[in-house]
Amino acid sequence: MPARPRIPDPRKGALEKFAFDLRQLGVGKVGVSWIAAQEDTEVSRPALYAALSGTRLPNGITVSTLLRWWAGNPDEENPDVQSRDWIWGWIPRLPAGSDAHTQANEWKQRYLRLSRAESQRRSTKNRSWKPTPPVQIDTPREQHLLIEEIKGLIERTGLSQDVWLLFGPETLRIERYLSGRVIPHHYWTFQIVNYCADFIPDLHLSEEVDRLNVAAEIARRARVRERRIARNASPARRGRG
Repeated sequence: MPARPRIPDPRKGALEKFAFDLRQLGVGKVGVSWIAAQEDTEVSRPALYAALSGTRLPNGITVSTLLRWWAGNPDEENPDVQSRDWIWGWIPRLPAGSDAHTQANEWKQRYLRLSRAESQRRSTKNRSWKPTPPVQIDTPREQHLLIEEIKGLIERTGLSQDVWLLFGPETLRIERYLSGRVIPHHYWTFQIVNYCADFIPDLHLSEEVDRLNVAAEIARRARVRERRIARNASPARRGRG
C-alpha cells in the first residue's frame, strides 16, 4: 500500500468524484494517520487511505470515520446521546442545527446514494455472469466455535431462555446466526454485543466486539475453504480433470 492513495479523477464517474471531494474536505484538517491512531478508531490506516483513491466503494464505517473528523466535530459531540447505530451514531451526538450536524448528514446521504448506485451498477453488470453451482457443506468447526461464542455472550445476560427480550424484532436474525445459516458481518457482531451489554455490567464492549469479529472472520474463511474442497470433489469437476 503506498504512503498516499492515487489522486482520483472526478471526471471519471461518481465514485471517483466522491473520493476526490472527500480528499478536498480533509484539506487543512487532521491527517489520516492521526485519525487511525485514535483509540476509538476501528478502521486501519490503509483502509482509510484506500477510501480516498476512488478505485472501489469503501465500507460505510471507513467513510464515517473520516467524516467524523472532517465533516463533524468530535469535540462538539454530546456523550450522553446514545445510539445503536455503530456506523453513523456520532451524528446524533452533534448539536442539532449546527454546521457540523448539517454537513455530516449531507455527506452521509451522499454516501448512501452512491452505495445504492454502485450496488445497482454491479447488479446490472453481473446479470450475464453465470454463477458457480452451489455446493452443500456441513457447518465447519470454526463456525460452531463462533456460534458458541455468541451463545456464551447471551447466557451471560441471564436471558438465554428469553432471547426476544434481548433482541426484540431482530431475534429472527440472531437465530439465523445461531443456526449456522448466516455469519454476521462487523455491523451485526457489534449489535449483538451492544444489545447484550445492557444486561452485563462488567462487559468490555470493544474487546467483545473484537473477539466476535475475529471468530466471524475465521468462520467465514472456513466456509470458503469447505466450499472449495466440495467443488473440487464434485463429479463435474472430476470429469473435467
